[in-house]
Amino acid sequence: MKILIAEDDNVSRRMLQRTLEKWGYQVISTTNGVEAFKAFEQEHCPLVITDWMMPEMDGLELVRHIRKISTQEYVYIIMLTTREGKADLVAGLEAGADDFIRKPFDREELRARVQAGERVVRLERTLSERNRILEENNRRMKHELAMAARLQKALLPTAAPNAPGYHFAWKFHPSEELAGDTLNLFCLDENALGFYLLDVSGHGLPAALLAVSLSRLLTPMMDQASLLKYRREYPPGYGITPPAEVAVQLNRRFQLDPEFGQYFTLIYGVLTKKTGEIRYVSTGHPGMIHLRRGQPPRILEVSNVPIGILEEFQYQEDTLTLQPGDRLFVYSDGIPEAENPEGEFFGEQRLLESLHESYSEPLEMSLCRLIRRLEDWGQSEKFKDDVSILAIERLPEESTEGKPKGSA
Repeated sequence: MKILIAEDDNVSRRMLQRTLEKWGYQVISTTNGVEAFKAFEQEHCPLVITDWMMPEMDGLELVRHIRKISTQEYVYIIMLTTREGKADLVAGLEAGADDFIRKPFDREELRARVQAGERVVRLERTLSERNRILEENNRRMKHELAMAARLQKALLPTAAPNAPGYHFAWKFHPSEELAGDTLNLFCLDENALGFYLLDVSGHGLPAALLAVSLSRLLTPMMDQASLLKYRREYPPGYGITPPAEVAVQLNRRFQLDPEFGQYFTLIYGVLTKKTGEIRYVSTGHPGMIHLRRGQPPRILEVSNVPIGILEEFQYQEDTLTLQPGDRLFVYSDGIPEAENPEGEFFGEQRLLESLHESYSEPLEMSLCRLIRRLEDWGQSEKFKDDVSILAIERLPEESTEGKPKGSA
């Protein structure tokens, strides 16, 4: 290790240099503060021993100059002094000195204090290296999280499926870059449309990874068997898996892991386009909201448990028929459980009021109004929990001309 010494007394300087070199240190010797500081700028030394009283620049000023320089590693500074007053020691510490040795120095005391300084320097080096590794890992993790967030958003619907006579809208606002919520809607065949919204317990990467896995699993494969379709011999070669059976199969695959405590709630439904009939299963998820013209909205309560909680649970299926003019809303608990600064929940009643009051507006505007109310409620554009909602509207008879509409 290199040690820079600054001492104007020739005898003391030579004795100090010989002693340190005998102990195996590489020594750079200077006669005053100005010379020492120039040497320090040219060649970094992790340990400095300086006399207090010197011509041109004294030890205190040298310490201050060294501390002003931004160095990659810590510099340990020991001051040689004949001073014993408390005020002098305080002044030295305030300038940036780490330790003091009285003149004339004792060899054993000098060795002990230099070794202590060396330990501090090595510990600082180790800490600095670990911080560098942590920062590098943090940058890499942020990059990977950003990529994962883009992947997760890519799995969301980009356009409404082909379903004349229906409108669709959705909103997706993760509380963090990665969300435990996800949703989708898609055509299962020419007359059937599937939709789901799920909410994985927890937040961040673990919840997002499971949400992405489930999103892929709940994607129908064209002309192939999948969780949502099963093969059969007669045309068209497949059948649509009943929603309750989808929940049963998911429950078998994703039993609760005690180490992570992860489970998820889900609403999965199959809409028959011609009739408006919806067969659906809800696994501990907030009840869907059914809004019919001229009637107050109602929450469709269900009693099934979340996926992963009870092994071999037999999920029950429910049905609902959308009449022309009806709207159906599937949402995550981040909406009714959104908090204001006082910790009060937004609640189901405000949710129902918002959707009911905006019934006369286009479906997309109804969801925009709801999101604005949530932001006003929380006095923030960011939510503590993931906020997601999917809306389906069966158009009134007089509005069924034209193409289906959807929005994200």
